[in-house]
Amino acid sequence: MIELLFLLLPVAAAYGYIMGKNNANNEAQQQNQEIINEYSKGLKFLLDREEDQGLEHLIGLLEISANSVEHYLTLATLFRRRGELDRAIKVHELLLKHDGLSLEQKKHVLYELAQDYMMAGLLDRAEENLVYLHSLKDSNALCQLMLLYLQSHDWDKGIALFQSHESDFNTSQLKKTIANFYCEKAIQDKDLKALDVVTELTQDLVRPKYMLGEKAFDDGDFLQAIKYWGSLLDKNVAFAPIFLDRLEVSYEKLNLQDNYFSHLSKHLKSDSVLIKIHYCKSLMAQDKVNEARNYITQVLRKQPNIRGFSYLLMLMSEQSQDIKTVLTEINNLVQDYIATKSLYQCNHCGFTSKKMYWFCPSCKHVESLVPLSGVDGF
Repeated sequence: MIELLFLLLPVAAAYGYIMGKNNANNEAQQQNQEIINEYSKGLKFLLDREEDQGLEHLIGLLEISANSVEHYLTLATLFRRRGELDRAIKVHELLLKHDGLSLEQKKHVLYELAQDYMMAGLLDRAEENLVYLHSLKDSNALCQLMLLYLQSHDWDKGIALFQSHESDFNTSQLKKTIANFYCEKAIQDKDLKALDVVTELTQDLVRPKYMLGEKAFDDGDFLQAIKYWGSLLDKNVAFAPIFLDRLEVSYEKLNLQDNYFSHLSKHLKSDSVLIKIHYCKSLMAQDKVNEARNYITQVLRKQPNIRGFSYLLMLMSEQSQDIKTVLTEINNLVQDYIATKSLYQCNHCGFTSKKMYWFCPSCKHVESLVPLSGVDGF
């Protein structure tokens, strides 16, 4: 009998272990189910706009289940996308009251809360959060801060931030942003001298050089205009349509037409039809009419473009007086068509416009609007 007892002891121990484990699993499942039920009840309160009851419920739940933070963040994002910013703010503020958040979770919540504040127009509160996040070396805070200063047109604060943390402005977009802050400040103060300092921030920078070239042109300093716009043509050929006509005039004023022709010749392999049209104009000025017509015809066969077609019609009408009236009328129709098309497109979000913006009105990216290319473009 005693032997049998010893034989049954391991079985009893194993049974007890299994039953205890099952009991623990059952308790865990029961606790999880209770959390889910409470979470669902809190959500229902919020969705039914009974916010006080809903938030009180969720506060209690957060104290029980710290791993539900991601659910709260998702819920707040949903509210923000629906435009219910007051509810998004309340959820994010609720999360910040939770002592169990890790540093990364807290930074994430502060960043999301700053976005809520910005969308709600509470810029001071957004700035406070973002400045704190930047001090914690949060990688997203600086971009968001610059966006805030852009939204509030606070160029001085943006420039001060750059001067005190210049090493943090280490991406092309941030460098373009601060360069354009200097441009806005220069316009505000009616003093473009400071722009020379920022022209070398990044190789693909456009606006400071464009503005300096524009000022030189307006002042009659055509050599300086050629310096700035010529540099842009070499480094940012896509932006040529915003200054190419005046660059041509600058060369003409200094009787440097041959230099202009030589400069254009370096960029004939680019996709810009406008440069090729200007090249044809230079050929025409040298009385190389047939060469100009043949060149633009070959270009259009390989690269169909409505502006190039319009220029060809003009050339043909000048050569044949018999059909000049007809060709001119056709060209007028083509020009009417061109007038209906957008001229610029954001290469970040796709926003299109007939007007040039240095800050995209849609996505707020800097210098992302470029003259359109393709059949209807430049």
